[in-house]
Amino acid sequence: MRIAISGAGPGGLYTAALVKRLKPGSEIDVWEVNAPDETFGFGVVFSEGALGGIEAADPALFAALGAQCAHWSRIDVHHRGHTSRNGGYRFSAIGRRALLALLRERCADLGVTVRHGTRAPEADELARTYDLVVAADGVNSATREARREEFGTQSTRRGSRYLWLGTERVFTALTFAVAETEHGTLHAHAYPYAPGLSTFIAEVDDRVWEAAGFTEGDADAPDASGRSDTDRLADHFADVLEGHGLRTNRSRWGRFVSVRNRRWSHGRIALLGDSAHTTHFSVGSGTRLAMEDGLALALALDDHGTVPEALAAYEAARLPEVEAMQRTARTSQEWFEELERYGDLAPEEFNAHLITRSGRLTRDDLASWSPERVERVRDRFARADRSPRGAAVR
Repeated sequence: MRIAISGAGPGGLYTAALVKRLKPGSEIDVWEVNAPDETFGFGVVFSEGALGGIEAADPALFAALGAQCAHWSRIDVHHRGHTSRNGGYRFSAIGRRALLALLRERCADLGVTVRHGTRAPEADELARTYDLVVAADGVNSATREARREEFGTQSTRRGSRYLWLGTERVFTALTFAVAETEHGTLHAHAYPYAPGLSTFIAEVDDRVWEAAGFTEGDADAPDASGRSDTDRLADHFADVLEGHGLRTNRSRWGRFVSVRNRRWSHGRIALLGDSAHTTHFSVGSGTRLAMEDGLALALALDDHGTVPEALAAYEAARLPEVEAMQRTARTSQEWFEELERYGDLAPEEFNAHLITRSGRLTRDDLASWSPERVERVRDRFARADRSPRGAAVR
C-alpha cells in the first residue's frame, strides 16, 4: 500500500507511524510546508485514557512521552481571589515542539519519509499514484476547502477572541482563572507542560477586547505607550501569574473556528484531525483527537481488504464519537462566552457551575479508553510485531 499524508503535525505523524507498524511493507510519504522546528502554541494535554491508548498502540512512543510529560490530578478554579480545588482527575501534558520531535524520531525509526519545507502536491494528483491520501493539513485544510460540497463541510467562526501564550509560572493543576476588570470580564485556561513552563490561553469577547485596548497583530509588539497585549494580560492576571510574565510563539488573537463534515472521505481522500473536526479548547486537546483519529484509521486499514471498506469503517468508528465530543464542547464554549452571567456567584457556587458546565463531569468523552479497549489495541499491535512481516518493527 502507498499512502500520502499532507501535514506533519501530531495527527499526520502518528498515523504514519501506526500504519507502518501494522503494515511494515507500506510506502508512506508525509509532506509538511513548515520547517521541523516551526510550530505554534505551547503545551498539548492528554487525559489518562488518551495516554492509555498510546501505550497500547506504541509502547516505545508512550515511554518516550512519559519521560517528558508534566502530570497533575486537580482542576483549580480561581475566582475573586479564592481558589477552589477539584480532585480526582489525571492529566498529562507535553510541549508541542517536544511531541513533534518524538513523533518525527519514531517515523524515522520505522522508515516513514517526511519532507519538511515542501508543500504536498494537490490531492487529486496524489490519488493518481497513491492508494490513499490523508489530509492532516489542519483547520484551514486546502484539501477540504477544495471539496466542501463532497465532504459536506460546515465551518463557523465564533465571536470571542483567544490568545495562546506561555508563562514561566508553573501551575500545579489545570487552572481556570477569571479576571474582573474595569473593561469587563476576561478568563484564562492554564496548565503545566514542561519544567518551568505552562500554557496560558486568554479568552475575551469583542466588547471587552476593544475596551481593554487589545490590538490585532503580534501580541508581543508594543504600542505607542510601550505596552503590548501580553503586558496588559499579565497585569489583569497578576494574582494568578504571581509576578511572572507571558511569552508568545507566533501568537495572535484569533477566533475559534468550528469545523464539521458530514463525510470524512471522498474517493481515495480522507480527512483527519482539525481538517475533519474541531472542538473548543475548554474541553481538551484537538491534538489528542487527531491522534485518536490516526489510530482508528490505522486499525481500519489493517482490518479491511480495500481502501473504500477501510474508510467506511474509519468514519463509522470515529464520526459519532467526535460529534458527541463536539456537542459537549459547544456547551462548554457557550458557557464561557456567557461567563459574566455567573460573575456574581460566590466562589463555591461559581466553581460548581464551571466544573459541571458541559454535563460530562469527570468523563473523558464517549470514546473513553476503557481497560477492555486498551487491551484490544495492545493485542492487535503485539500480534503485528510478532508476525513475520513485523519482525523488523522496533
